[in-house]
Amino acid sequence: MNLSTIDLRLLSADEWEVFRRVRLRALADTPQFFGSTLAEAQARTEADWRAALTDRAQFVASADGVELGTVGGIPDPERGGIHLISMWVAPEARGTGVADLLVRAVLDWAAAGGHTEVRLEFADGNVPAERLYLRNGFVRTGVSDFVRPGEPTLEYEMVHKL
Repeated sequence: MNLSTIDLRLLSADEWEVFRRVRLRALADTPQFFGSTLAEAQARTEADWRAALTDRAQFVASADGVELGTVGGIPDPERGGIHLISMWVAPEARGTGVADLLVRAVLDWAAAGGHTEVRLEFADGNVPAERLYLRNGFVRTGVSDFVRPGEPTLEYEMVHKL
């Protein structure tokens, strides 16, 4: 895959169907790595999807009209900075650099907004995600929690100082 042919764009609320399609695919593909479930996402209304896109910057990478990945950035009102969320790359695009493009999009968006740090969590056992974040300048903070309440999988926090 040639990265120069990748279209990376920020979704508007009117593109809620694109976000829904990509998010449902992500939750079906790797449910163990997300805090929300496929059933929860399937139950969301058009208004819910539109509202989500007004509260965040949600980027989508695609090639030849096929969505290859997504990532979001949302302000963190409690600690300041930006929270990187909803990161996912389609199986056919893994290892091609698409993930790095998506992470960089959030880092650039955060910096352009005057933010000084970006935080995220990744699930225990998701070694490719940790490697992705490390090579993009994130470091573990030492904070961990459960991916979802009542389930045993831990997630680890990382931060990138801009």
